[in-house]
Amino acid sequence: MKNTKRSFHFAIVSSILVTVFTMLSQITRTVSNSINDGIGYLMTLFFITIIAGVVYSFLSFRESYHWKKYVAIGINFFFFIMTSIALMGRVKDILEAFG
Repeated sequence: MKNTKRSFHFAIVSSILVTVFTMLSQITRTVSNSINDGIGYLMTLFFITIIAGVVYSFLSFRESYHWKKYVAIGINFFFFIMTSIALMGRVKDILEAFG
């Protein structure tokens, strides 16, 4: 149950961060605005929570049934897959720009 609880908590934190990113995307960001640094730190935290959530989700497979286990697995793997697809698209664009 320990890994299930941790993976569920990381799924909740990742969901909150996605909500914060959605709200911050509505704010006009300029060079003189210092919110860009904060967004960079939040993005790093988002990547860390996704990776930690997926690791704890894998570790929770051995634990007994609980609804939090399956909710956390679904949320963590969804965020992991979507982030992986977005990063692969960015790498492809960068390679095409220099290739």
